[in-house]
Amino acid sequence: MFKHFRDYYWKDGKPCGLDVVDPAGAPQSYKIVSDPYFKWISVERYHYLKFDQTVYDSLQLNFRRLTETEQTAWQREILSEGEDQVTALLRNQDDRAILFETMYFEAEKCRKCVTTSIQGLLICTHRMFYRSCQDTFDGVILYDREEKIVMTKSYSCDPETGEFATLLNEEWDGTALSHTPLSH
Repeated sequence: MFKHFRDYYWKDGKPCGLDVVDPAGAPQSYKIVSDPYFKWISVERYHYLKFDQTVYDSLQLNFRRLTETEQTAWQREILSEGEDQVTALLRNQDDRAILFETMYFEAEKCRKCVTTSIQGLLICTHRMFYRSCQDTFDGVILYDREEKIVMTKSYSCDPETGEFATLLNEEWDGTALSHTPLSH
């Protein structure tokens, strides 16, 4: 039987439960479900023992596979471009359509990228931060559907283009991250 937790956080691309609770008395609890080998993982949200929704499913996007080598095999096909928004279809190495990305721009800088399943279900959001926009650092934070931090990357920026240049730090421990969600 799987335990219910008051909350959860992310470490190394996997959800970890915080504070075991009795789901019958909890207005909100989370259950982390996986196969015995941790190949497939999901996070389910409950209200007083009643299933509410799946907030993460590694079958849609496995955060543990968000590595440079895995992503280089993906193909991006631009579906639509607007003044401040671009929507793209992502295909894996087998040419299978796997995700949609919608990128939102402010002053010609990508500030947010919303990733959805092919069926249109929100999976995660990347938020981009720039010192030139009065943010506290130059980098990206990956949030899950519940706005919990999965990963953060800090970059140096190219002085001429203002774009991210060199990766300075990559952190996969959601408990160690101090950046909070911003409203942009």
